[in-house]
Amino acid sequence: MRYKDRIYKKRKTPWLFFVSLTVFIAVMILLAVAKSSYGAADLINSTVSRIYRELMAGFGDIFPFSLFEVVIALIVPTVILVAVIAAKRFKSGEGRDFILLLVSVLLLVYSGHTVALGIGYNTTPIGQRLGISECEVNEESLLSTLITLRDEINELSGRIEYTEEGVSSSGTDLDGLSARICASYAKLSEKYSFIPKLESRAKGVYFSEVLSYLSLTGIYTFYTGEANVNTLYPDYDLAFTAAHELAHQRGILRENEANFMAYFVLISSDDDYLRYSGALSMYGYVGSALYRTNPELYYEITSSLSDGARADMIASSEVYKQYSGTVFEDISSFVNDLFLKSNGTEGVVSYGMVVKLAVAYHEALNDSKT
Repeated sequence: MRYKDRIYKKRKTPWLFFVSLTVFIAVMILLAVAKSSYGAADLINSTVSRIYRELMAGFGDIFPFSLFEVVIALIVPTVILVAVIAAKRFKSGEGRDFILLLVSVLLLVYSGHTVALGIGYNTTPIGQRLGISECEVNEESLLSTLITLRDEINELSGRIEYTEEGVSSSGTDLDGLSARICASYAKLSEKYSFIPKLESRAKGVYFSEVLSYLSLTGIYTFYTGEANVNTLYPDYDLAFTAAHELAHQRGILRENEANFMAYFVLISSDDDYLRYSGALSMYGYVGSALYRTNPELYYEITSSLSDGARADMIASSEVYKQYSGTVFEDISSFVNDLFLKSNGTEGVVSYGMVVKLAVAYHEALNDSKT
């Protein structure tokens, strides 16, 4: 036996494998505990998971560009490089070490996903945490909510700026918009303990057309800690999407809940444009629900929206139509639905729950005024 072969046979298992396996087992235990009760999930999500998300968000904020895009761009070259290295390692008799290294990396990535996202899917529903009681959703309640939103939109329309094209303007770039949204989150954190105080920002995606073809307005990437936003949409959409992705950074992981939290944080702001963006975005959700119930009634209410608000809705719809109807959109929808279901949610259907939350919220507001 050659000396090299004797050394190979005595080689020990890489330390990284033991570390990654230990982390993986610990995280799986945390996930099992989180699934046992809302209280356990809330505790883990607000401690271990929160620390991880905030550390990753701080890391991502160091870079002025989206690391998410860099990672995506490097996927193909990385796969090719890994394949080449694997071939060399197996040829030299070091295939075992290479496999263990690859498994170690995959275990750490999956563990990070579970800590940042998976545990948060088991927390107490957002309605309960905000003190919003459930109510019946029917044509009458949808109409009442839509009228309330319309009136608020029309009032706010007179206080905000519009461009020469007739669409609304936030008056700032995405960094400035993020700062205003984070200020509203900070304000809410004083009242709701489950909302952490976190200074972060949303990042515009340079290749936003790619996200548009995938029918994505934004994406939170746990491995970079970033809240990424599709910048092709109108400003009011940017505000809502940024608030949504920033909600994920703060441990609100279910999509319907992040949608409602985006609305809630925007309308809770003292900033007229944020309130306008929240109300108009929610108008789209509630309006779609009413349209399916009574199209004529929906058009009647929408006809009395301000010209600027209708221009914003049309601009948003045009961006969507320009990139929709492709096979990439179908694949994206399938993958998104599969991802959500794999994490214990109802899939993309769960997005409709935001309407129930909005109606319940406005019903409670109306009851408090009477």
